[in-house]
Amino acid sequence: MSSVAEEIARFDLSLPMASSPTPPSSWYVRPDILEAEKERILWRSWQPVARVEQLREKGAFVSGSFLEQPWVITRDGELRAFYNVCRHHAALVAQGEGCAAQLTCPYHGWVYDLDGKLRKAPRLGAVKEFQREQYGLKPIALEVWGPWVWLNFSPSPAPLAEQLAPLAGQGCLDGLRFVTSRSYELECNWKVYVDNYLDGGYHVEVAHQALAAQLDLDAYKTSVEGSLVLQMCGSDGASERLGDGAVYAWLYPNWMFNRYGPVLDTNWVIPLGPDRCLTVFEYFFDESCDQEFIDRSLIASHQVQLEDVDICQSVQRGLRSQGYDVGRYAPSLEIGEYSFHHWLARDLR
Repeated sequence: MSSVAEEIARFDLSLPMASSPTPPSSWYVRPDILEAEKERILWRSWQPVARVEQLREKGAFVSGSFLEQPWVITRDGELRAFYNVCRHHAALVAQGEGCAAQLTCPYHGWVYDLDGKLRKAPRLGAVKEFQREQYGLKPIALEVWGPWVWLNFSPSPAPLAEQLAPLAGQGCLDGLRFVTSRSYELECNWKVYVDNYLDGGYHVEVAHQALAAQLDLDAYKTSVEGSLVLQMCGSDGASERLGDGAVYAWLYPNWMFNRYGPVLDTNWVIPLGPDRCLTVFEYFFDESCDQEFIDRSLIASHQVQLEDVDICQSVQRGLRSQGYDVGRYAPSLEIGEYSFHHWLARDLR
C-alpha cells in the first residue's frame, strides 16, 4: 500500500483548477490519512467547543473532548482552558458541566484550583523530586469570538480574530439569541460534508429543490479571503426566512457560519472515523422572531440537512468503489472546494 505522503503528493498543487483533478478517493477512506489530518490540521485549528453563556457564573466549568483530546474550560474570574487530564494517572478530573470551587480527580483525589494549579496531592508520602507547581493542569489556547469559546490544541496558534475578520461586515451578531442545537451523524468522511458545502451552490438546484426555488442561484458568488471562503446568494425576495439573501462562510477546516434573514446557524463538522462524521448545528434567531417562525425555520432547515445527509452518504459509498479514483472541478463554481483541497495538501505535506 502506498504511504500517506505518496497519496497526498498525488494532488498536484501546481495545476490551475481548470486542469486539476480532485484529490484521490484514498483521502476519504484511509484511516492513516485521517490520523495525519488530526495531527497536522484539526488539532492545530480553532474549534468552537462551547458557548460563553454556559460559563457566565464564577466557578462554572464545561468539559468535553475533541478527537481524543479531553478538555475542560473554567471560569475563575477569567475563562481558562486545560487538558482534562489529572497529572497523576491521567483520569478525567471533570465530567459534563456545572459549578464548583475546585476540580477533584475521582481516581485518587488530587485537587486542582480553577486556574489549573494543583492544590492537593494526598498521600504521596516520601515521593522525591516532586514540585507541586509543575503538576498543574496543562493549559490549552482559548479565545472568545461571537457567542463561542474556541480552543486550539497547538502551542502557538495564530489569532482567531484575524482569521474571522472578513465576517465583520457580513451580518451582525448583536440581537441574536441562541435557541437550540441539533446533531446529525453521517456515514461519510468529514471532508465529503465540507466539499458539499463548498461547491458554490452546484448541488442546490438538484438536491435542494425547495430551497433552490427561493434563491437566485445565477447570482451565487464565491470569494476566498485568508482562511475563509465566503459564498453569497440573493433570494427571490418572497422568503421570510431568507430575507434578502444568504451569506455562507466557511472557516478552514471544519466550521460553517450561515447568516440569512433574521437567522444564523452554524455547523461544526467533527470526524468520528474515516467514513463517519458528526455535524453539530447551533441556531440563533433575532429577538423579534416568534415561536411559530422559529418552528417553521427549524423544519425547513431539517429537511435541507436530511437531503445533504443522503447525498453525502451516497458519495462516500461511491468513493469506496473501484470505479472511481479522482474527479474534476467545475471551474466557475467549485472555487471554495478547490481552495480547501489546496490547503489540505499544503498542511498535510
